[in-house]
Amino acid sequence: MILFALKLLQSTVACLLAGLLLQGLLHLAQRRWPVLAAQRGVWLGAQLLLACVFILSLLPHSQRISVVPEVSLPVATTVVQALPLPLVQAAVAQVDEPLDITSHAVWLKRLAMAWLLVYPLGIVAVAWRYRRGQALVLDMLKAARPLGVAAMREHGAFSEAQLQQLQQRRMEVLEIDAPISPMLLGALQPRLLLPAHLAQFTQEQQQLIIEHELTHTRRRDPAVQLLANSLHALLWFNPALRWLGQKLGWAQELGCDRQVLAGRPQQQRQQYAAALVRQLSVQACFPAGLAFGGKQGGMVDRVARMRDPQPAAMPWGVKLALVMGLGTLGAGSLGLQPALAWAPAEPAATTATVHAAPWRNPLASMRVTGFFGVVRPTTPKGLSGLDLAASRGTPVHAVADGVARVAHDDWMGNLVRIDHGGGLESLYIHLDSVALADGTLVKAGQTIGTVGATGRAATGPHLHFQVRQDGKRQDPQTRLAGLDANASERALRMRREQFGR
Repeated sequence: MILFALKLLQSTVACLLAGLLLQGLLHLAQRRWPVLAAQRGVWLGAQLLLACVFILSLLPHSQRISVVPEVSLPVATTVVQALPLPLVQAAVAQVDEPLDITSHAVWLKRLAMAWLLVYPLGIVAVAWRYRRGQALVLDMLKAARPLGVAAMREHGAFSEAQLQQLQQRRMEVLEIDAPISPMLLGALQPRLLLPAHLAQFTQEQQQLIIEHELTHTRRRDPAVQLLANSLHALLWFNPALRWLGQKLGWAQELGCDRQVLAGRPQQQRQQYAAALVRQLSVQACFPAGLAFGGKQGGMVDRVARMRDPQPAAMPWGVKLALVMGLGTLGAGSLGLQPALAWAPAEPAATTATVHAAPWRNPLASMRVTGFFGVVRPTTPKGLSGLDLAASRGTPVHAVADGVARVAHDDWMGNLVRIDHGGGLESLYIHLDSVALADGTLVKAGQTIGTVGATGRAATGPHLHFQVRQDGKRQDPQTRLAGLDANASERALRMRREQFGR
């Protein structure tokens, strides 16, 4: 859980930085090429890019695309010194309770866990706000009256071609006595809502306004708006998403204007602009994404574009440069994120003061199911030794000569601790039975007990094997040979994902 929280925090920071760079890049590009404002694909693609940076960073194998070294998060383990025999049972009770030793790591994990709680609350808040907007829409629909085909013919705002399109799309048309702008409501099955004051406009202006809304439908702008709203909910913490969302909405309106006015004479362009200005003077503010009137900000530029019979096109070179720039930014945001992994605060090194003879394996048939330091659901702070799969009753052997100490603990169950001298110890945990008495001198290969599942920490029959030097845990792989060749694919994969080896 902590590792996922850290990855979520890292993905959030990466998304914020990518959003900041992306906003700056597109702002400069729009100043250089004003035609970019009407390019819906650019603003939607930028939002999708930020979503990819955020989501792909959370995937299990995202570290494979990282080009920077892995960042190991320090986790110290509790130190169990060589204690007198009566205190052994109390000491081993803490065998799987890692402790943090660096203050920055403590605060980093606290911040990550706090963000893990805050992030879903933000999604809920955004969803609640959208829900309130939908409630307003439903209230308006209840107050509106549907217009049938006969009523629409008498209305005067619809041409024959527009009536045919409405019938083909089975689009419901409603009218309401409210100072709103003509708008489309709904993403998958849009409905056209018209204000009653539209009848005050000239017939030509009314038909141009209706054509504007039908163009939104043909361009599938309602579905695009739904996708953008979903991305905003996912990345609610990123201010760049709000900026890109506003740019996308503006590009949708400009794109519709351009398509509606394509090939029309200057007289109709003037009528269209006059209808827009008149609509702004009578409408009230309403949180709808695809309305003819829209917001007043930037209307001077919009009207100026309406008067241009030949709007500038986006040069192919600019399109290619934008695609390459956005792609490079996205790849860099992913590739420059370091992979996260737990690492023991004390490096697992062979620092024993007394160098014993090479150890033999504790089981005749070795099957490694968990490597030292690997974080799993059952060991969120890292595995403190090796997990070796074996059936109950399998003989367990001493790895080297030494003095055996026998103990029992509610958490670890039956265990044997062999002192090999020089502060070096081996521990055999979760034993079903113990075949020797406390204080026995043992030889390498001697049977000391059998595999079991004793202790509350056991998840099934297996041997949990640990190595300690001066009370500090070490990686048993520095003492035992051939572990990789006898490890499960899952154990190897989890170690590779977390430690890169």
